[in-house]
Amino acid sequence: MLWVNHNIIINVIAFQIIWWAGVLAGNQLLYIPGLLLIWHFIVSRQRVLDIKVMLSCTIIGVLVDLTLTLTGLFDFTLVPIWLLLLWCYFAISLNYSLSIFSGLPIIVQVLVGGVFGSLSYLAGANFGAVDFPHGDLFTTAILAIIWALLMPLFFHIAKFIRHKHEVKQIAQLI
Repeated sequence: MLWVNHNIIINVIAFQIIWWAGVLAGNQLLYIPGLLLIWHFIVSRQRVLDIKVMLSCTIIGVLVDLTLTLTGLFDFTLVPIWLLLLWCYFAISLNYSLSIFSGLPIIVQVLVGGVFGSLSYLAGANFGAVDFPHGDLFTTAILAIIWALLMPLFFHIAKFIRHKHEVKQIAQLI
């Protein structure tokens, strides 16, 4: 149990470091999330599971952000590679620090996603990491709707992949 708590604390801190480095420095500090991702996989006891969840959820997240950029809701001065790395670590966090929300009722996941997902982007915009050409209120409202849908979806994906992974491990023991 101590190992699990240790991983959750490190995961929370690492995610915050990656968020702040990306929002404040953009692509200038890419080595920070890069090293934290590498470190995660060095110490992880479930690398295969983490990679599967990371790839699945990161692809969805990047496609959503790309869609929002192509439709003009987001405007980045540079291609935000830092945001890709943030998505990777967010996806990993689904089975660590964010796992406390995965067993909660879906309405709570909807509310957590809608509120905190949209506020994260709004904070990023206030720090200059992204521009909202259609204004903060409109874009944040759209993001709240999107994140209200994404958060339960991400938890479902992580749980599904975790279940398949555990079944496979049990089958290998037999």
